[in-house]
This record gives sequence, structure tokens and C-alpha cells, in this order.
Amino acid sequence: MCVTPAALDAPVAALVRRCGAPAHVASRDDGAHFTFLDDGASVDAVVDPDRAGVRALDVRAAAPQEMTVDAGGSARTFGFGSYALAQADADLANVADYAFATNRAYRLDAARELVLTFDPATQRLTRVAIGERATLTRLGILPRPIDQGPFPYAAPALKRTALPDGAGARATVVRIDVDRFGIVRTVAVVVSSTDPAFDATLATRLGDDAYLPARLGGRPIAASVFRELRH
Repeated sequence: MCVTPAALDAPVAALVRRCGAPAHVASRDDGAHFTFLDDGASVDAVVDPDRAGVRALDVRAAAPQEMTVDAGGSARTFGFGSYALAQADADLANVADYAFATNRAYRLDAARELVLTFDPATQRLTRVAIGERATLTRLGILPRPIDQGPFPYAAPALKRTALPDGAGARATVVRIDVDRFGIVRTVAVVVSSTDPAFDATLATRLGDDAYLPARLGGRPIAASVFRELRH
């Protein structure tokens, strides 16, 4: 598998250089998602819009795919479709954090969590999520602590653009900073394409786009979004 836990905290551009362009990019209320189709696996990298660093990985796959994670003091390899829930309970008892339905969560360090999801019928591994605990909670992968309310954030939403989404083989990913009035303030290329001339025009071409501003607790705020432009 091309995407590994080594991608965590690294720039998403490094992941693109290693694995190729993402199949899809979307800024949603629960985070900025870069989705990679990796040798039969679906990998969702959740990215910090301010630093463009990977905060969490959500991997869904089937046999014979495997993923190796440092957990419980050693490197452990989890086989999708073969690793059993009972085995996880035995292997990782010393770092067990939560058990809910057919999910098991394990505390890796002060900030990171590993969540394994198993098929209810076969009790075999179908999903691995790893990353910052706060990010996994916002995604709904970890349960929210009872003393925390819901995350009242809504991402900026595109109203009008001079450059609609295309369907070409090339892909450029930009980060767009939007103020609390929905006005584009800056456009930066995060992942460049093989067409530098096209990439160089994006700051001008997307500068007059209009957005519904992000909202936090119902109030408009400045925020950033990612767009993938196929060309």
C-alpha cells in the first residue's frame, strides 16, 4: 500500500509525490479530505488547511492489503480481511482505549489514536483509522466525550467560479483563503500539475470567485478550502 502512517504530520504534497494525484479533494464541515485510490484500497487523508499537513488517515480495504502501525511498543501488521477482532483484543490490551460495537480504539501517544473496525459478521478487519484524536472525533470515528458539545463548524461553500471542475488527466490542488464575507483573499497552489503555465494562472482566475463564508457557532469567519482542478 502506497499510503502509510508515515504520511501523518507530513505535507500532503509529499503524499501526492509518493502516490500520485488524489482521486478527489473536498473541504467539508468535518475537515479537508484528500481521497486516494491505492491498489484497491480507499484512503482518505484529512488535511489541516492552514499548514496543508496530514492530520489523520482513514483506510478501507480488503484482503490481501495490509497496513503496518507502531502500536503497543512494536510494529504490528494488520491484514484487511484476515486480522480478527479477538486477536486485536489480545495483541493490544495494553493500549486499549475504547471498545464500541465492532470498533476498537487504541491510544498511541498523548495526541494520536488508532481505530480498528471489524465486519460484524466475520469479525475481520475492514477499516483502519489513525491520527490526531481530535480529528478522529470530529470525523465521528471516535465517540465524542460527553462533556463536549458538537463541533459547530460549517466549511465555506462555493457560490460562483470562473473555472468549473474539469475532467482532464492533470490535477492541480489549490488552497483558497476566504474571508468572513465570502471574498477570496489568496489562492496558493498546494499540489502542482505537469502544466506550470496553467497553474500560474490560477491565482488570477480564481481570485474573483464567490463563497458562502465558513461559520463557527452560526457566525461567519475566515477559513480556507481546498479545490482540485482537473485539466
